[in-house]
Amino acid sequence: MKKIIGLVLLVSSVAFAQARPEDAHVYRLDFTVAENNGGKTTSSSSYTLNLEEHRSGEIKVGTNVALAGPAPGATMRADVGLVLRASFTSVGDELLVEDDVEISAAEGAQTFRKMSSKGNALIAPGKPALVASVEDPVDRKRYQVTVRATRLR
Repeated sequence: MKKIIGLVLLVSSVAFAQARPEDAHVYRLDFTVAENNGGKTTSSSSYTLNLEEHRSGEIKVGTNVALAGPAPGATMRADVGLVLRASFTSVGDELLVEDDVEISAAEGAQTFRKMSSKGNALIAPGKPALVASVEDPVDRKRYQVTVRATRLR
């Protein structure tokens, strides 16, 4: 019985040592969302997430708008703007960033446009890398999302 208890304590202490938060990498991910029209950047915005490895983070920016409902005089509401989700895993000296980007806009009371991208990007800390690029099929604006990672711990 003592051997079993000793083995359980040993396995528990090894598992606890492997899961210690001080061993996890923490990075600041600086995202830039640039809007391009005709090959020229017309605007850009920056967003920052501080993330621990294997944890996810999210940024939501936008507004809640009224859209025409299915019946006359009825309205529905929808959130439009930017949703940015990310997580990362260390791969040697680089990071494998899993990203999910959603850009939406309402035009008038009946038109709602949405573009999204979900993928992975291998990035080197300290260097900007493109993680998503989508083009609005209606007005031909292109949105490019880049990220730069800085190790915090």
